[in-house]
Amino acid sequence: MRKSPMMVLVTAVIAFAGTAGVAVGLPEASADRFQPSTGCGCHSALVDQWSESMHAKALSDPLYIYKRDEANKATDGTLGIFCDTCHGQVAVMSGEIADLENASPQSREGVTCDFCHQVTGTLTPIGNTSQVVELDGTKRAQFDDAVSPVHATAYSQFHETAEFCGACHNVDHPGDPSLHLEATYTEWKEGPYAEEGIVCQDCHMTPGPGVVKPNPGTAAGGGPQREHIYLMTFAGGNVGLGDAVLAEERLKAAATVEVDVAEIQERGSSANVEVTITNSGAGHYLPTGLTEVREMWLEVTATTADGQTEVLGEHMFQTILRDAEGNSPVELWDAVAIEHDDRIPPRESVTDTFEFQMPESDQVEVAATLYYRSCSEEMAEKAGVDIPTTTMAQVTKAVFATEEARAAAAVAEAGDEEGGSFGGATTWLVLGVLAVAAGTVFVLRRRGGRA
Repeated sequence: MRKSPMMVLVTAVIAFAGTAGVAVGLPEASADRFQPSTGCGCHSALVDQWSESMHAKALSDPLYIYKRDEANKATDGTLGIFCDTCHGQVAVMSGEIADLENASPQSREGVTCDFCHQVTGTLTPIGNTSQVVELDGTKRAQFDDAVSPVHATAYSQFHETAEFCGACHNVDHPGDPSLHLEATYTEWKEGPYAEEGIVCQDCHMTPGPGVVKPNPGTAAGGGPQREHIYLMTFAGGNVGLGDAVLAEERLKAAATVEVDVAEIQERGSSANVEVTITNSGAGHYLPTGLTEVREMWLEVTATTADGQTEVLGEHMFQTILRDAEGNSPVELWDAVAIEHDDRIPPRESVTDTFEFQMPESDQVEVAATLYYRSCSEEMAEKAGVDIPTTTMAQVTKAVFATEEARAAAAVAEAGDEEGGSFGGATTWLVLGVLAVAAGTVFVLRRRGGRA
C-alpha cells in the first residue's frame, strides 16, 4: 500500500535522530554543560542585545508555539521535536524539552549564548540543526587573542561564516530532504552576496541595515578596544515580536519600488501601470524563512482628489506547497512539493502590470506599496498576538486628465513649497491665465495621496 505524506513524515521524524539523510550533529547532554545567559555578565551589553532577539525568544514565540502545536496535532505529536531542535538546542539535548516549565534556565532560553559559543563546525548537508558542538566549556568566537579570567577561550573562524547560520536557517522536509522548506542559507549561497564575500553576520549583526562595519567597541567589560564587534541583535523582519526598530530598518531597506504610468490620461480611458520591485537590500530571497507563513505583498491603488480610492490590484509574494493529491496550499507536514514560488532573489526584479481607468477627475494619485507581515492576521489572532503590517516601500505618481491640470498642480505645489497653500499673487495670475486659455474654471484642490 502506498504511504500517505503524513505517514512518511511521521516515520521520518520518529527516526530523526538516527537518519543519515537528515543532518544532526547534536549529542545528548546534561543542561549543566551550558551556562544560562545570566552567567555571561562580563558581556552584559551583548546579553542585553540578545535578550531582545528572536534567538532568545525562539521557544517562547507565540507564533512558533501555535505552529508547532498544530504540527503536533497533525502528526500525533511527532513533528514538534524536529522543530524544537533548532528553536531550543539545549532543551532538546538535555531532554528538558519534555517539561519546559520546570526546565533549567538555559533550556528555556531558546538559542542561548553558550550553545552557539561551543559550536565547532557543521555536518553536511548544511541545515536541520547540523551544528557540531564540543562541550568542553571553551567559549569560541572570532578573536584569536581573547583571554578570560573565568573560562577557556578559542579562536573560531567558523563563527564568521554563513555556514554557522545555515546550520539552522536551512530546513529540509524530514521525510524528503529534496523538499526545501526554508532555504535562506542556500538563497545566499547561490546569490551575488556570497560571491562578494558578504556573509549573514555582516548584515544581521551590525548596527544598521546592510553591511555596517567596522563597528568598533569592546566584547567584554574591561576588554580591549576592538576594530569590529558583532552585535547580538540577529535583526530580521520580525517587527511584532523582535526589536521593532531594527526590524523596520531592515524591511524598509530591503526593496525598492518603481512605477511607470502615463502622466496624462484622458478621462474614461484605460492605461497600464507597470510596477517594478527590486530586491535591493537583502542577500536572500524576499521574503525568506518559513515562506508559506510570511506575507509580503504589493498593493496598487488610485486615489482621487476627494479621497476616493480604488484598488487596482495586488500581488502576494510567497511559497505555496502541494500535497500528493495535487491540493494546494497545504501545511508543510502534508507537502510533497512546492507548487508555486514567486519570491524575489537578491538584486533581481519583478514587474507587474495593472490596468488603470482614468476617472472623471482632474488628478489621480497612483500608489504602489510593498507591505510585510510575519504571518497572516488569522494566524496572529489564533496565536494571541498582534503582528503589525510594515510598509517596506511606497511610490506615488500623479496622473492628470489634461496638460492644464498638470500645470495647475505644478504651480500649486510650488506655492506650497514657498510656505503657503498657494504662492500669492503670482500664482493666482498664472492660474487665471491657464483657466482662460483652457476655457475652464478650475476647482483648486490640495493634492491627494496616501499617508
